[in-house]
Amino acid sequence: MNKIRMGNNFRLKLGKNSLILFAFVTILVGCKRIEKTNDDSSLSVEKKLEISSKEIQRILSTKANLENTQVSDEMKLSIPENYYFRTSSIKKDEIDADSKFGKIALATKDSYDYVEIINSLFVNSKVGEESVVIIKDDNPNLLTIDDLKEDYEIETIYFEDENSIVFSEDKTFTTVHFQYDSTTKSYLIYRGSISWSKAFPNEDKLDLAFYFLRNAKNLLSTNFTKQEFTWKDYVDNRPKIEINLMKFYFKNFKKEMGAFLNVNEISSPEYDGHSLVKLYRLAPNGDALFYEYLNKLETGQSYGAQDTKWASELFYTDDKCKVIPKGNSSIVEITSLNYAGEVYEKEFMVFSIINYDKKMFLLKTENNLNEKTTDFFVKMFNYYSENFTLDLANKK
Repeated sequence: MNKIRMGNNFRLKLGKNSLILFAFVTILVGCKRIEKTNDDSSLSVEKKLEISSKEIQRILSTKANLENTQVSDEMKLSIPENYYFRTSSIKKDEIDADSKFGKIALATKDSYDYVEIINSLFVNSKVGEESVVIIKDDNPNLLTIDDLKEDYEIETIYFEDENSIVFSEDKTFTTVHFQYDSTTKSYLIYRGSISWSKAFPNEDKLDLAFYFLRNAKNLLSTNFTKQEFTWKDYVDNRPKIEINLMKFYFKNFKKEMGAFLNVNEISSPEYDGHSLVKLYRLAPNGDALFYEYLNKLETGQSYGAQDTKWASELFYTDDKCKVIPKGNSSIVEITSLNYAGEVYEKEFMVFSIINYDKKMFLLKTENNLNEKTTDFFVKMFNYYSENFTLDLANKK
C-alpha cells in the first residue's frame, strides 16, 4: 500500500465555493501575520490564538524523510515517507464550465490531475486532508495567493507570503499554497485542512496547519537524505496531534498492567471509533510461546501454528511471513501472492513484549501497516517497553 494510483474514478467538481487547492515552494524567507478583528471582539473572553515567527520557522525546518514519487505521467512529488497517494485524472467532460483558479479556467483544459496525499498513520481516523491539483499551462503568471484567498471565508490569518496562506474559519484550519513548476510547465495548487468536526485543541490544529505548509513547501524538494529517527526525533519533528493521539491510546496502559488486566485479557483503546494498538496480558511463559508461533508462521508451518490457539487469535495468516527483530520489537511482514505466484500485496504488523511488575504483556498494532510507518511504531513500542510512558524524560 506504499503508493496507490487510481484511474478516472474520482470526479472532481470545482466551483467558487468548493475549490480544492494545493502546492509547494522552497524554505520561507519572511512572513507577516494579519488578523481580522470585529467590533465585538472585546466581548470575547476566549484567549487569542497566537503562534510566533520562531515557532513557525521551527516547524518548517523540522526533519522529514522525503521520497520522490511519480504521481502522474509527467510529475514527481516529494512527500514524507509515511505518506502514500491516490491520483485521479480529471477529463474535459468532467469539468464544470465555471471552474477556475484565478485566471486559470479549467474548462479550457483537456484534463488536470488531482492527487490525494494520505498520512498512512491515520488512514481510518483521517485526522487531516491534504491534496494537490496539477494543471498544465505555459503561462507562469496566471495565479496569485490573493486569487486563491477569494474562494474561502477567512476569519484569522496566521501566516501569509506570496505563495502561501495559513488561516482559520471558526474551528477549521486550512493551509493553501501554490507553485509553478517550469520543468513540466504546471501549476501545483496545494490544500491541507483539519475540520471543525475534529475535537482537537485549536493550538494543535494550528500546529498541524504549519506541518501542512512544511509538506507543501517540500513538494519539489530534492533533499532525500535518509535520517534514522529515535522516538525523541519523532516527537520533535511530528505534529502535536499525532504524538498526543499516541499518548491518548497509551495513557491507561500502565494502570491496566498494574491492576486490571488478567491473563489473556485485552485492552484496545479507541479514538473516533478506531484503535491503533492493543495490549494483551500474557501467561508467564507467553513470550516463548509467541515467538514459537511466529517461527512456525515464518517457516511455513501455518497449520501447526494454529495449535497455539491464544496466539493465533491475536492474528493468523497462511500467507508467507517474515519476522524482522527490531530491539524489543518485531516486525512481521506478510506477503500475499496471486494465483501466478507473484507478489501483489505486502502488509506489516509490529509486536513488542513488555515485562512490567513481574508480569508479561504484548503490544500489537491494531491494523496492518504501511511499510513506511513501521519504524514509527517500532521506536514508540521500544521506548514504551523501556520507560512505560511515551513522555520524554528530559524534554524541554
